Amino acid sequence: MTLCVILNPAAGRGAAGRQRGALEAALRASGLDFTLVTTHSRGDATELACQAIERGCTCVAAVGGDGTINEVVNGIFSSRERGVGEASLAIIPLGTCSDFIKALDHFDANDLDGAIQRLVVGATRPVDVGQVTVTTGSQTVRRVFINGLGAGMDAQVAVEVGKQHWLTGLPAYIAGSLRALITYKSGVMTVRYDGHELRRRLYFATLGNGRFQGGGFMLTPAGKIDDGLLDLCAIQRLRPDQVLRYYAKLLDGTHIGLRVVTMAQARQIEISSPVPFPVATDGEVIATDATRVVVETMPGAIRLVV
Repeated sequence: MTLCVILNPAAGRGAAGRQRGALEAALRASGLDFTLVTTHSRGDATELACQAIERGCTCVAAVGGDGTINEVVNGIFSSRERGVGEASLAIIPLGTCSDFIKALDHFDANDLDGAIQRLVVGATRPVDVGQVTVTTGSQTVRRVFINGLGAGMDAQVAVEVGKQHWLTGLPAYIAGSLRALITYKSGVMTVRYDGHELRRRLYFATLGNGRFQGGGFMLTPAGKIDDGLLDLCAIQRLRPDQVLRYYAKLLDGTHIGLRVVTMAQARQIEISSPVPFPVATDGEVIATDATRVVVETMPGAIRLVV
C-alpha cells in the first residue's frame, strides 16, 4: 500500500494541525510508506487526493472531520471517473465533527494510535456513497457524499456554523440551530422517493447514509452504510412550542415516531421547491439557492480501511 495522508490543519479549530508532530512520528514509527501533505483552503483535499492518485497512491487518508473526509472522497471519485487510478479511503479523525465514524466499530475521535493501527493492518470493507446533482438558478453542481445530505433548515445550520469561530462540535451546531430557526424561511417542498411523494411545508429533508449528522444529532437512526439505501428524515414546519418539545428528540432518535416526521428508505430521492433552499453534504454547504436535488445511492462504491 502506498499511502498519502492529507491533513487539514484547521480541523477542530486548529486541533488537527497542532497534532501534526505526533501524527508524523506515529506514521514513521509504523513503517508505512507515506507522504504527508496539508490543505490551505476549502477544496484543497479534493485536489490533493487527485494528485496523490495520479502519482500512484493506492490509499488516501483524510485527517480531519467530516468535511475533510468528504473532499477526499470526491477526489477519489474524480480520479476514478477520469480513469486516472483507484484508491481506498482511510480516516484519521481529528476534526471538529466526525459524525461518519459513529457508524463504524472501533473508530473514536482523536484516536491516533487506533487509526495508525488500521493503516498497518490494511483491511478494507465496501461502503455506500451518495451521488447528488443540485440544480440552482445559474448552475448544476454534482458531488458525492459518504455520510449525509441536508436540504432546508439543517443545511442552513451548516451555513450558520460556518460563521462561528469560537465553538466546536455539538455546541457549535446547537448555536447554529438556534440561529437557523430565526433566519430560515421554510417553503413547500416536494420529496419523491422510490415511487412515493411527500409534499409539505418542511423544515428540512435529510438523507442519511450513516446515523448521525450535525455534530451528534441521530436524525436517521436506522442508517447503515452498506445496505445500498439512504434513509430519509423529513420534518414539517413546527410551531415554536413544538420546536422546544421535540428538539432533544433529535439527539437520541426518538423523533421518528412523531406525526410531523416522515421516515423512509430509498435508492433514489428527488427534492424540489419553488422557494430556493440551501443544501449541504457531510456538513459542507454546496448551494444556498437550490431548486432541485436528485440523489442516488452507489452501493459499495468505496473501499474503507477498517
